[in-house]
Formats: sequence, C-alpha cells, structure tokens
Amino acid sequence: MSAEERVGPIDSSARRILAELRKTVVGQETAIRDLATLLAMHSEWFSKPDDDHTAPNALIIGPTGVGKTHAIRRAAQNLNIPLAVVDATQLGGVGAGPNLDDILLELLTTSRRLMKEKKLPAGSLNDDGLTYLDELKVASRGIVFIDEFDKLATRSKQTNERNELIQRRLLQFIDGASVTLNPSPEANDEEVTFNTAGLMFVVAGAFTGLTDDVGARPQPRARALDDPNQIIPDDLVRFGFMKELIARIPVIIVFEELGTADLVEILRNPAIDPSLFYRRYLKSLGADLVIDDSALARIAADAADLGIGARGLHQRLFPLLARLGQQVEDDPVRSVVLDQPKIDALDQELEQRRLDR
Repeated sequence: MSAEERVGPIDSSARRILAELRKTVVGQETAIRDLATLLAMHSEWFSKPDDDHTAPNALIIGPTGVGKTHAIRRAAQNLNIPLAVVDATQLGGVGAGPNLDDILLELLTTSRRLMKEKKLPAGSLNDDGLTYLDELKVASRGIVFIDEFDKLATRSKQTNERNELIQRRLLQFIDGASVTLNPSPEANDEEVTFNTAGLMFVVAGAFTGLTDDVGARPQPRARALDDPNQIIPDDLVRFGFMKELIARIPVIIVFEELGTADLVEILRNPAIDPSLFYRRYLKSLGADLVIDDSALARIAADAADLGIGARGLHQRLFPLLARLGQQVEDDPVRSVVLDQPKIDALDQELEQRRLDR
C-alpha cells in the first residue's frame, strides 16, 4: 500500500463525514450535507487518482461566525487530508507577502506531519525519516481553503490591479500548474515540482450585498430560477470576479446566519460550548459554575443581536464571567449560579463601572 493511501481516509463516505460534521456544526444541515458529499467525492480520488477528472471546487457563502472555516477544518482533520487555510486579505503577488506558492509549502508541511503521526515506512529518507516524494504525493491531493475570498473582488481602483493579479494566479493553480518549490533552502534541500491539478480549492466569504442588484441579471437566467434569491455565477462576476475563475468554482454552498436557537444549541453542546473555558477558569478558583436555562437563552439572544454568529457568544460571555471570576477571587465561594437576574445585576454593575471611568 502506498504512503498516500495510508494517510488517506479509511471510511470517507458522505454519510460518515456528515455524522462527524453534525457533532460540532450547528444550524447548517443543508450546507454540511452538500459539503460532506463534495469531500466524499474528493476522497474517492485517493483510490482512483486522475488529474483530468477531479472533484469540483466550491464556494462557501455565509456571514461571519457561522462555521465555514470550522466545518472544513473538522472534515479535513477527520479525513486525514492535508489542508492549507489562508486569508485572502494576506495574499500578495510574488515578493509581496504570502503568495499562492506558500500555500503549497504549507500543504507539504501538513503532509509531513500526517505521515509522521501515521509512522509510515519510507524509502530514501530525509532528516525526518520521510521521503519528499511521498510528502508530495499526499500534499498534491489536499485541500486549499481561502477565507475572505470576497475581498479579492475587483470593485475599486484601489484593489483592481492587486486582486486581478491574484485571481489570475489562482486560475492557473486551479487549472493545474506545475510549481517548482524548495521546502527548506537553508538545509540545502532539493527542489520539488508540485502539480496542483489534484488539489481541491474551497473558497469562502460573506459576500455582503451580493444579491442587492439582482435586477441586473440576464433576464432569461433570472426567469429560469425557482428561487429569485438563489446565487448564480452572474452575481459573482458582477461582484468583481473573472468569469473564467468563477466557471472553475462551480459548486456554491450557502451557510445561513445563526439564530438564537442555534446559539443555545452551541451552548448546550459540550464539544463546542465556549462557556466551558470559563467554567474551567472558575473551577481553578475553587468555584463550580452553573448556567441555568434562563441565562443560556438570554446570552444566546444577546449574542444573536450582535450579528457575528458564534463569535458573539464569547463577546457576551467574557465580561459577565470575567466579573464573576473577580468576585470569586475577592470573596471565595464553592458554587456560582448564573441566571437571568444575575446577568441583569452584572450588566448594571459593568455599565456603572464604564460610566465611572
């Protein structure tokens, strides 16, 4: 059995991937079903590699804090697929900050880590006991995830030149480029040639205002839509992306905004509940923290009003539970109950402290 097959998933069915995603991704059933199917298609490529027939690339659209990056990280980790995550706003051209070539180096590094964890046998060894050839095979079947992809749109004079350059370079990578890399020039490593044809590209962003001008859509395509709010390639081209690039990212997956009920579910899920961090901290101070149902509902509703998804939970929890921790340090107790009246009292205290500054 080859090294890349050993690192690849044992069971990569869409059903299994979906089951894993459901454990920690809340409120996105349709989106994670589509994502699970897509990743199962890509994983199938491990056993039947064919550079001319790869799984399609995907665009994930959704507001901040709804689980886009988390879902792809979770799935890739579970499937033992090398993943490189990059923020589009940090990308630059050659010699201008991180570029797409650096992403390939990250995939090589991740592949080496996966192989070491699996303790795979190797032939001609480097210092880590692994062959660059094996690392390259594993890396060339990885996933590139580009977040904040909407920031690469060419919608203003300030961003046109830079973003168009990055879009064109990305188009080359998606089409299948042979890129010469040197993983560790300081160690006099030999250069390797990375063929990007087998990579899956998943790009994501909020795309605020994407469908504000749906009236500008070509009328024949607009009339053919069952749902006028459905996102189509024409919307992305109008937003500021090359038609050739969008054509190579045909799958569109939409993550919805999280509501209060979703945020309550997150607070009840031990695998992802952000309050566990604060519970552990208070426990280190000698106090057990109990958050009752009324407090969970209040925190979730307040976080939903912030409009930043699950990230709003931390913004709501920190001032409340940091203050509780300070109270416990000043007056040690063995148990603390956070309910709605307690939240009201803490909010009033925090507001008064703000006014007194």
